[in-house]
Amino acid sequence: YIHIDVQLGTTRFQSRPSPALSCRRGQLRRELAFKFHQKGFLAGVSGRSPLLVFAEEKKEPEFYDAKLLSIEKAAEEGDVYKLVVDSPRAKEQYQIAGQFTQMRAGDNKPGFFAIANKPGEESLEFVIKKVPGTAGALTELSPGDSVEMTDVMGKGFPWDKVSDNEKYNGGTYVFATGTGFGPIKAMIEAGTFKGRSNMKIYYGARSPNHMPFRDQFEAWFKEGLLGDSSEMPIIPVYSCDENMAKKENGYVQDVAVLSSDGVDPATASAIICGHWDMTNVLKQKLTEDFGMPAENILTNF
Repeated sequence: YIHIDVQLGTTRFQSRPSPALSCRRGQLRRELAFKFHQKGFLAGVSGRSPLLVFAEEKKEPEFYDAKLLSIEKAAEEGDVYKLVVDSPRAKEQYQIAGQFTQMRAGDNKPGFFAIANKPGEESLEFVIKKVPGTAGALTELSPGDSVEMTDVMGKGFPWDKVSDNEKYNGGTYVFATGTGFGPIKAMIEAGTFKGRSNMKIYYGARSPNHMPFRDQFEAWFKEGLLGDSSEMPIIPVYSCDENMAKKENGYVQDVAVLSSDGVDPATASAIICGHWDMTNVLKQKLTEDFGMPAENILTNF
């Protein structure tokens, strides 16, 4: 039987399992949760023995007006732009590199955009690729235009988990592609990697001319913002440049070289910022092939 219990805005569907139902309990729970998710509810399943699906109505975030200060191409080629936004409210909320906000323009559905400069600055910087929808609409605005945005969201990159340079000296691997390098740039400029040993930063783009912030690499290196290595730790990876050496062609998750020779994987750490496929492949590679503990792998979601 199905029991419906409504309390404090939360709807619970509970079933007493029978032999016939028990064999497909997991599937049924997932189906119910998915149906409620489609209806605009936050939904999940209980791991307990009885069938329990919980669903709670989503609350839309509050949007408020901010001001676009500037917009410019972020790279020589391609459709990636750097937007600088003035929002005293969000500026005060932004505390940890990797945090993000929702923004929208016109009647488009809101999008999530990570902040690309370090906390504590007078404005917020975003790196946005021009694609249909909110992202495209934002890149077509002009300085002085209004931008709708929410409060700052997310936990950011929990660097404090692996920040002890003496304990985590087995290598720090950073993986980012495209606009995903924005929050990595925020970490770099905040001095997160100062004094860090054995840094490797794999940065993927279509070609050198499609790579935002390429002209800042040397300055960061000279300032000691890329760790204590005597060689440039940023390793560009190009997916569509026939002029580059073969070893520099491909995708970050395929090119990355992880060396565990003489290294305890428990002393290594990683940061990943990019699309889902890359993130999942790298997590598997780091934990199963390299032996890195999952808790040493940082993401901002």
